[in-house]
Amino acid sequence: MSGPVSRSGPTGRWARRMGLVWCVAALGAMWVPVVSAQRAPKRAAVSAANAAPRDTASAASPIRLGTMVRPDTVLVGDPFTLTVTIEAPVGTTVQWPTIGDTAAVVVMRAPTRVTSEDRDGMRRETAEYALTAWDVGTLPLGLPEATVRTPDGVRAVPLRSARIVVMSVLPADTSLHVPKPARALFPRVVPWWEAWWPAAVAVVALMLLWGAWYRRRHRVVNRVVAPLDVFARAMHDFDRLQRLALADLGERGRAVALGVEILRTYLSARFPAAVLSETSTELLTAIGADARVPRDRLTSLLAEVDAIKFAHDAVSAPRARELHDEARAVVSAIEQAEQARRKREESARLAAERADRDTERVVRRNAEDEARRRARRPKAGAT
Repeated sequence: MSGPVSRSGPTGRWARRMGLVWCVAALGAMWVPVVSAQRAPKRAAVSAANAAPRDTASAASPIRLGTMVRPDTVLVGDPFTLTVTIEAPVGTTVQWPTIGDTAAVVVMRAPTRVTSEDRDGMRRETAEYALTAWDVGTLPLGLPEATVRTPDGVRAVPLRSARIVVMSVLPADTSLHVPKPARALFPRVVPWWEAWWPAAVAVVALMLLWGAWYRRRHRVVNRVVAPLDVFARAMHDFDRLQRLALADLGERGRAVALGVEILRTYLSARFPAAVLSETSTELLTAIGADARVPRDRLTSLLAEVDAIKFAHDAVSAPRARELHDEARAVVSAIEQAEQARRKREESARLAAERADRDTERVVRRNAEDEARRRARRPKAGAT
């Protein structure tokens, strides 16, 4: 059988203590209203007495102040921002203080940035201070008082209540510091060639690169350029001369001379005997009675151009253009005759090759027939 439970154990003592605490709390709750009711008339009288000598200007111009530090805890040397807001009636001017002592615990990192806003007859002016702390612990920012100029007078607003908590950057346990390794007793003497060989290698590499670049730049490239066809060259020169329009610019004699010069250059390429240094008569004699050349047209053209070049005969712009076109037409006629001659020669060459192949085929066939006949003859002494 179990006996009665003793109340002198730990559980009983804890219950008695909690009951005593509750009793004291109940008595306090009953006593506070009574004391408040007795002191209320005294507080009202004191408030009325204090309100009587108060400056009327302060009551007419209420000023509200707010400060905020972001972040509230930093490391030594870390930047943080102090934001101060002053709200006063419209027309108020605020002169914000600065920290001019560069040896102070808290210093400014940049000029103060001030913004203002007017709303509902009140002016809200906000100043942001970019600061840095160089000590540890809970530090006052050390800002002087701000000066507020209102229509009722000048008032000073203290800003010394702002604080910042700065933590140390050192580890909690300084024994974790690892010392530097010990130096050698005597420094190693490095020969100069070991110290300068990387620079020498770099210089040699740069010289080799420069030599390769120089050889590549000055290398002569032997390019096989297909010779330009003399007729295509002549047509190209005629086109260029036509685009210059020298006859329209007053240089009609020069235009005619250049056109004939293109013609003579073409003739010297087609007929090796017709060199450029020859006169017109010598040129016609060198060409002779070649069927490819329209001799009458060429003779008439050269005679008229010689009169313009050497006798300074007058020539009009339309006539200069006609002579240019005539020189071009003579070149085209000679080229057509040359192409026809080449076609005839090519046809004759092909016909000759075909005839040679036919003759060779006939000879080969006759030789084969003769070999077969000899193979069918009976040999001597055969039975």
